[in-house]
Amino acid sequence: MNIEKTREFFETGFGSGKINFEYILEGKKHSKAYKSKMKYYSKEAIKEFEEWNEQGYGIFYLPNGGGYKNEEITDFRACFVDIDIKDELEHEIVASGFTGTRNDLQELVKAGFSSLNKEQRSSYKQSFKERIIELEEWGIPPSAVVETKNGYHVYYLLETGAQKHQFETLEGLLIYTFNADAAVKNPARLLRVPNTLHLKEPNDPFTIKLGTFKRNIRYDAEELIVRLREIIEKVIIKMDSQLCVNRNKAPTYNNKLLPSKKGLPARIGIDYSNIDIGNISLISRGFEGLPELKSRLGVDNQPELCYIDRNDIRQFLKRQNLKQLLGIESDRFLCIFHNSSNSSSGNIYKYEDKWFYKCHSSRCGVHYDIVQVIERMTRLPIHKAFDYLKQLYNIAEVKTEWQMDQEQLIDFNIEFLERFKYDVDLHNNYPFLSKFLRTKGTLSLLIQIHEVARRKLPQLATMKSLEVKNTNAIVFAPIRKVIEEVLSDDSSAQNINKANTKVIIMIFMYLLNTIGIDELPDEMQKKVKEYQKSSFRNGETFRNLARYYEIVSMDTERLMLAEEMSKFFYSNHLTISCFKREQLLGLCGVEEANRVFPERVEEDISEMNQRLSDLIYKLVIKKIGVQGWTCDSEVVELLRMENIDYKQLYKDNFKFNSNRKSELDLLEVNDYDEGFQCWLNTFLLRKMGAYMPVILVKTGYLKARVNKKLRRRLNIPLHIKGSVYHQIVDSEEDNDDKASKIRRLKQNDTSLSNSKIAELMSCSRQYVSNVLKRQNR
Repeated sequence: MNIEKTREFFETGFGSGKINFEYILEGKKHSKAYKSKMKYYSKEAIKEFEEWNEQGYGIFYLPNGGGYKNEEITDFRACFVDIDIKDELEHEIVASGFTGTRNDLQELVKAGFSSLNKEQRSSYKQSFKERIIELEEWGIPPSAVVETKNGYHVYYLLETGAQKHQFETLEGLLIYTFNADAAVKNPARLLRVPNTLHLKEPNDPFTIKLGTFKRNIRYDAEELIVRLREIIEKVIIKMDSQLCVNRNKAPTYNNKLLPSKKGLPARIGIDYSNIDIGNISLISRGFEGLPELKSRLGVDNQPELCYIDRNDIRQFLKRQNLKQLLGIESDRFLCIFHNSSNSSSGNIYKYEDKWFYKCHSSRCGVHYDIVQVIERMTRLPIHKAFDYLKQLYNIAEVKTEWQMDQEQLIDFNIEFLERFKYDVDLHNNYPFLSKFLRTKGTLSLLIQIHEVARRKLPQLATMKSLEVKNTNAIVFAPIRKVIEEVLSDDSSAQNINKANTKVIIMIFMYLLNTIGIDELPDEMQKKVKEYQKSSFRNGETFRNLARYYEIVSMDTERLMLAEEMSKFFYSNHLTISCFKREQLLGLCGVEEANRVFPERVEEDISEMNQRLSDLIYKLVIKKIGVQGWTCDSEVVELLRMENIDYKQLYKDNFKFNSNRKSELDLLEVNDYDEGFQCWLNTFLLRKMGAYMPVILVKTGYLKARVNKKLRRRLNIPLHIKGSVYHQIVDSEEDNDDKASKIRRLKQNDTSLSNSKIAELMSCSRQYVSNVLKRQNR
């Protein structure tokens, strides 16, 4: 097994993003799936894969990033196909003139597959290889090819920023090109991990092998779509090609209504603008085609309908005739959301007084209301699709005085926050706050949170128990759900945990307010309790699931307070990655910690964290007492030797619940295991980052980057780089004396550069620059 090649496949093929792995018991129809806590391909992950394999489980992963469900996928990293012998047999049987039922066809495929010997299976796989080579000759080589028991998984890696509709279009084109499995096309598709065992037949296991992998081959999604379409057109004419052999999987559209049903053939990823049937192409134009669509439906002169509650608007929309909107007259037709060959798979029906769209195909199975249909066909975000339908039916939302006031507040805040991108005066007036907001993705995250708050206003305005006078815009709960919504619009902050930490720091800096659950309207309190119950039933143990926030007014007083807290943040060497409740307890006291973390008011510092904090304190005091300085690496090395069960902490890190027994408890961790050592070093460095600010305040020690003067005064060895912790070595008189010498040097010889003066004075160029700037003032 080429493990290093597979490691490179995961690390370079799918970037630095986390990978979701899953274990499924082979050979059973309704096997329970287990989600792995491993998020990277490592030695620990490989060992875990082997243990699950031994128990009869297949090892799978999701090439795309996000969650485990289609709607949770936010990072489209690759498109892929599964070329399988059974699909080839099915095509051969249908091409030979088969006219039976679908069940009969599946039975014939099953029997034909069982009768194949090894040579015949190898022959099919060889033909699959030839197809891959032929497409490569057309100028589209695969990024990776993984050999499976009955065929190949072929990957085409995508450039960053690929969209869902591009992914869906590519899947349809590639399935047709290779005659691949039509079911392997959804964003959250599970594929087998190379170097693991295929165990559907326990007596005949097969090792999944990574064959070709070309790390530098990566495609722009839109360009790949254009090139594939061009090749498909040429291949259809070429008689001796092995590509595009199954016309039933062709991603093209019949622009004629079916004779009997007047149906609409389509598939996932369709370009609806090319279909001149009913109102489909008009709807696909989005807001641009609205005037003409309103005229066709006879709603262009409809009087304005007024609603206060957004839910009332949705109920009104569900009562609209979906068949009339789409321009489809028949009850059954080819599904408009997948490449259906069954003329009765699609169905628009009325239940009670509401209309729904349903596909009866097992390969699609969508069940949509009117908003979801429009969202899919226009490719608008869900809230934009909602606005589209409001304009179509001339619906107005009646706004309360509180709602209009909150909209003004949000609009003013967004306009003001946008200025932080370019306004020099703001940077000068609020230097520390600017430093925080200009951290990558932070300002855009805060602006997006305001956008989310604006979308929530109509729902909040209808709550009878909402105290308008005392409450600003309540933004969201739970935090993770809304951050996922924010991240779907802003790809610059893709890590949910990091975004969550930034939001907590915003609260610390008074840029947002936290609301206790008891202060919420009654309806929200009920939802919080229901969500908490369902979360704990599902094994989730997050303590921040039910945190609500308020939008605040960005007035001068608030900004001065935010600048003061930002200065405190940076002057105490706090960082985004290590911002913890324990820090606030040590630096600001219980009251401040409870303000920022209201859901953790009664939570004590764990025994393990308290022990580590005390150990770090003692070690730092000891080292600085002996040599006058110390650094992170020195303290971390000493912490490693302490009698702490780091291995169990390591195992718990990959478990959903550290208090619950699992298979990971049986895993043996070697002291020299590279993955364990890497985790341990990162774990201890994070603890250092969390506890050192508190220790520096208690002891009065300083943190400073090593320079020549500091190295000479404290006898710091040359191999020590970066920052060290040390006792105060320079008095104010020394600093004043140094500053006066710098000024005299510059006055005596104006040609001296800052670099030369820094070299003469054994200090940094930045220090020289700061001294001369103060003089000019």
